[in-house]
Amino acid sequence: MKANISQKIKIGIFTIAGILLFVVGIFLIGSKKNMFNDTFLIYGTFRNVGGLEIGNNIRFAGINVGTVEDINIVSDTTIRIDMRMQTKVKPFLKADALASIGSDGLMGDKLITITSGSANEVRLLGGGSRIRTVNPVDFEKVLAKFTNVADNAEIITRELAGMAVQISTGHGSISSLLYTDKLSKSLEGTANNAEHITASLSGIASQVQAGKGSIGSLIYTDTLSNRLDKAVSTVQQAAYGFSENMKALQGNIFFRGYYKRKAKEGNKGPNLTEATATTDSVDADLSEHELEELIAEAQKALEAKRKK
Repeated sequence: MKANISQKIKIGIFTIAGILLFVVGIFLIGSKKNMFNDTFLIYGTFRNVGGLEIGNNIRFAGINVGTVEDINIVSDTTIRIDMRMQTKVKPFLKADALASIGSDGLMGDKLITITSGSANEVRLLGGGSRIRTVNPVDFEKVLAKFTNVADNAEIITRELAGMAVQISTGHGSISSLLYTDKLSKSLEGTANNAEHITASLSGIASQVQAGKGSIGSLIYTDTLSNRLDKAVSTVQQAAYGFSENMKALQGNIFFRGYYKRKAKEGNKGPNLTEATATTDSVDADLSEHELEELIAEAQKALEAKRKK
């Protein structure tokens, strides 16, 4: 009899504990799924939900404020997601709020994140309203791109390895630059030649500055200019003497006939008196042929004078 009572007590205790656990579980699940809170529905459309499931959380400013109520395929490019939101967040959901699909951590479940609208917006999202959405990142495409990048990196690494082998074996200009001293010797020779040339130019510049040589005399002394001045003066004196001699010949009795004949050939008709009076204005520049004629006339005049 006592055993039956103890068994009944144990069964009653386990039954009460099970009922309590069941109630607590229902309470926790209901509170998590917003079964006991005042809620309202909004919806959004996406091209790709990225693995989002019914019952996943909805976060606003980092706080869970709702759950995914339903997911329906509208068309081949549109998926509708119904979101059940807590009423307490309704005053903060502006008309330009934005919903996006993300992850709870790096490897966590998918969830919807809602960002608040602009500060100037005064309209609010009501029950049954549509919220703006941003399509999630397609991780398959991202992985495909990373795969291509990895393949290209492998090809580049293989090519660089081949180049490194060629360089280490002494092929190419880079290998010569790294493993031989030909370039360094060539550069050293070039530097020495440049030094010699610079020294030579410095010596030449010093000599020129000291007034040595033709260039030095031309730049730093006036010897050449003095010589040129003397030469010009001598030429001027010779020209003046030649001009005076020609004027004297024009006034000489032996050359008057010659000048008179030249005047007649030019149809200018000046008489002997005018020729004598204008001897200063007659051109004294005679050609070689005219000078020979003058000499011949002078010789004839001398011979005639001797005969007389």
